[in-house]
Amino acid sequence: MGWPSTAQQGTATLEFNVQAAPTGGRAEKVMRHPFYLLRVNLETIEQLAREQSAPPDLAAFIEEQPVSPELKEWMKEHETVKLRGEDFPALLSVDDVLDIPEFRHAYVTANQIMVGLGFPKRKVKLTDRTKNPEKWEADDKRYWEEVRSYLILHPESKRGMDQHLLDINATPEWNARQKRHQQEVQRRALQLAHTPRFLVAHTETNYEGFARLRDLPPGRYWLTNLWNEVRAGDVHLRWELLVELRADQRLYLELNNANARYDPPGF
Repeated sequence: MGWPSTAQQGTATLEFNVQAAPTGGRAEKVMRHPFYLLRVNLETIEQLAREQSAPPDLAAFIEEQPVSPELKEWMKEHETVKLRGEDFPALLSVDDVLDIPEFRHAYVTANQIMVGLGFPKRKVKLTDRTKNPEKWEADDKRYWEEVRSYLILHPESKRGMDQHLLDINATPEWNARQKRHQQEVQRRALQLAHTPRFLVAHTETNYEGFARLRDLPPGRYWLTNLWNEVRAGDVHLRWELLVELRADQRLYLELNNANARYDPPGF
């Protein structure tokens, strides 16, 4: 609503009151909380920050891993370093399992409990590899052909492989790098939001949850508390409201749960 202005000629005043309420609870005043009037929305600022902060290179990260060239190629092709989870077996073709050393070892190890119950068994001794190479090679060929046939017939036998790949699982380190990048993006976005290019004015609510911005040039702005969440019990609230100010206008707003960006519990 517009009220008679006490601002300078041609400028506007923005007043607002802020309250937050937990689920099923009573609204409380949001005291001593910072708010900012920006020329663009936060998405625009964050996108610019991303453009200025190079993300971690997955292919380069994969090259750092102490794994076989075959596994590196598989990771690049699937754009992942994740080697576990319910979806992991579905990514593996028969050739993947048998041609990639780490997968082949994990598959055979995971199925040792099925030897004698359908899973193939070697018919020569390990010592024959050096003592009788021809015998070993002939049995080795037979063994892997039978393993391939078993895998084709029993695709569910890929389950459990991931438990034998834990020592080469690079997911935690990759996630850590991505998290550091996101933190860098947010740090850069905060820096940009405080520059004259984007920041029109800023203030802080008083002990009544009230704030006022005077002598604002007319225009279209976004009123926000940036990424500074207001926590009210089980809810986390942020505001980003489009505000259009006219010359000689005094605009009053109520900020509450209804017009907040609400992150539910556990978000």
